[in-house]
Amino acid sequence: MSKAILIEMLKEKQLKITPQRIAIMEELEKNGHLTVDDIFNGIKLRVPSVSLATVYKNILALQNANILKSVKTPTHKQKYEINTSPHVHLFCKICENLEDFEININNFKEYCKKESGYHCIDEASILLTGICKRCSNTRK
Repeated sequence: MSKAILIEMLKEKQLKITPQRIAIMEELEKNGHLTVDDIFNGIKLRVPSVSLATVYKNILALQNANILKSVKTPTHKQKYEINTSPHVHLFCKICENLEDFEININNFKEYCKKESGYHCIDEASILLTGICKRCSNTRK
């Protein structure tokens, strides 16, 4: 995504456009799933005045605006990503890599809604754990 698209995302959600928010979003766009510490370390050279508290505050604001999503993993601190289309996360138990797996989960949500009797299922968070291809190849 270009910087203009990131700015447009903030405008759509009526959030103030700040260098800190743009830097956070750029860092996530460039590197994928990151912890708060990863984001802070990645942007402090570009935005020297940024504090860890500022990063936390802005991540919360971006999360509340549904621009960022948090991803909980079995062994890591919470990670964040720019909220895109619904997808599944794959987590390697060995190298602890977290990656997106693009699949339409709407059918799964509809199935769960039908079977459970829920009137509405708004969101799904699916994390599958296993051993990634790279780690599997090194174990042979």
